[in-house]
Amino acid sequence: MTKLDQQISQTLKKVADEQGIPSFEFPNERAALASRKRDSRFPGLLLFPTTAIIAFFLIITLGTQVSPSIAAYMKSLFTEKGADEGLQQAAQNGFSQASGASATDQGITLEVMEVMADSVRINIVYRLVDQAGNVLSPDQLDSYDVEITDPNGESVQNSSSTSLRYEKEYGYLRISNKIETSDQKLILRLDTAQIGNTKGNWSVSVPFDITKSTAATTTFPLDNTYVTPQGLQIKLTGITHLPTATRLEYETSWTEEAFKKLEQVGEKLAEKIETTGIARYRSFDHNRAFRIEREKNGVKIGEVKPLSGGASGKKEGHLSHQDVYQPFIPGETYYLVLDSITKVEPFELSISFDPKKIDKQSAKATKDDNVFQISAYGIGKSDDEISRTEVTIDAYVQGMIPHIDSRFLLLTDEKGRTYRFKGASHDYFETDEKGRQHIQAILKVEEQLDPIPEKLTLNFYGIPKRYTNVNWRVPLPTSTVEDKTSTEAKK
Repeated sequence: MTKLDQQISQTLKKVADEQGIPSFEFPNERAALASRKRDSRFPGLLLFPTTAIIAFFLIITLGTQVSPSIAAYMKSLFTEKGADEGLQQAAQNGFSQASGASATDQGITLEVMEVMADSVRINIVYRLVDQAGNVLSPDQLDSYDVEITDPNGESVQNSSSTSLRYEKEYGYLRISNKIETSDQKLILRLDTAQIGNTKGNWSVSVPFDITKSTAATTTFPLDNTYVTPQGLQIKLTGITHLPTATRLEYETSWTEEAFKKLEQVGEKLAEKIETTGIARYRSFDHNRAFRIEREKNGVKIGEVKPLSGGASGKKEGHLSHQDVYQPFIPGETYYLVLDSITKVEPFELSISFDPKKIDKQSAKATKDDNVFQISAYGIGKSDDEISRTEVTIDAYVQGMIPHIDSRFLLLTDEKGRTYRFKGASHDYFETDEKGRQHIQAILKVEEQLDPIPEKLTLNFYGIPKRYTNVNWRVPLPTSTVEDKTSTEAKK
């Protein structure tokens, strides 16, 4: 670090302490070298006016340009395309924390550049650099372990899921996690044993502080309940506004009468598709189509994007949900709207076909004015690169059938052997002359059928049905501290 760099770093640290900006740490030489390759301009002048003024002051008083390593920190990487709108908004409000924690092995450095964290999700920006200083593609980090701990090393994760996005040389790792601890200073540990084709041992400990985000978090209890005509009871229990997201909490359960019907459906399906036990109520047997509307001055201006969702069972048929959305914007009005619910119902239909001749002669069947036509049979590779038999079906269905669920279909051959499906992919086309939706589903058999049977039969036992005869629109409170927090963060 040059004498000039030291002067600039000391000045920025002093101002950061006064303004409550997340701790500033001068980048190391590798970061400085990479930042020279990226950009030596001032991309953050509009987003970080305080820092820009400091930089301009230093240019004048020190008589030289600001160090490129300083310029690299003048714009948060969470304002780039790799971050969602909630992270971009939080970064602009000053909630990003510089890191610089890294681990090096086999000539490759895994470096965490920034952290953004609150009690709902923790996000980091990382990059991979080889020993020559070349930035590697971030998608070479494809297997890893993540743990959130307190300063004593005790895990504070209630539940966790991760997702990755990439933007140029940076990777954006999101850990969806409900943190339940009184500690504000926490540690994220990121471990991996392989980067690209290189095996090694990389373990990065990233300290972060959620004091500021906790202070900007507000929770409102809710007590709104609605029962759909199908007997699904939905009860809102709370909403929490955080810097990076808004979390909506609610519970779903069935009325006693509706639950008995679900059990009967489960028993009927179990006779056909289950090898053991009874297919009682299961979470995939129903789904809710929620959306959150945004209004300003009484005029709808859009909807809030969902980020993630999760549920846990209290007892059979009773689930507790947490849905996470983009953060609400101060000055706007929000409503939760229920558009429909979808649940699986019995649906029996069989279509027999010759797999060797199906490309020349399709097979079809009709039920309740819905047409199902098998149009192709062949071998394909799924996401796991395993060759599997695929059956293509073109369905022309009424609007209340949203898709084909392969979990409630079975394939049998002329010898009575049964084959299950391992998922399906869907394409949607224009409606036909009768207004039926054209859905093409490629059903993936669990195994490759070899030799090809002389005759196959596709058996339907259940199908999802969507009901739109619901009427629920509930106002949602916005945070009372958002305006204050946003204003203070930008000072």
